[in-house]
Amino acid sequence: MKKLNKWWIIAVSWCLAIAIATRRPGLTGESTESFFDFIVFIDPEIMNYFFRKGVHLASFGLLAIFFFMALDRIRRRKVRYYVAWILASIYGAIDEFHQSFLPDRTASVLDVFINSLGACLALMIVHICYISELEKRRRMLRSRQLEM
Repeated sequence: MKKLNKWWIIAVSWCLAIAIATRRPGLTGESTESFFDFIVFIDPEIMNYFFRKGVHLASFGLLAIFFFMALDRIRRRKVRYYVAWILASIYGAIDEFHQSFLPDRTASVLDVFINSLGACLALMIVHICYISELEKRRRMLRSRQLEM
């Protein structure tokens, strides 16, 4: 039997954490708005809106990274990026659909888009870091070859 990839456990656990957070009444838009009452120069409602959308971006960005790491058997990186993005986006849509059945919650097509965007941006950052690391290794190899 093959060893279970720890990243699948992390990805599924993160999905569960998102689902649990969705169900918590203390994390609705109305309840988090009071976090920003101390900021006097910006409307707390506006701060709350951007904070909540930022949480969507970050949550589904992390989920996409976890899926990307879990999909290590896919050798073609481009395919791996797409599959990770699709999985995170699908889960984001399922989460929003799930919210439509909960009191004090509403499903939002905009949030589905933001979830998907967060996944895409996170994977772009992963790719940029990967390319940067490759370039660093190439420069190091070239400098070693020149020294010989």
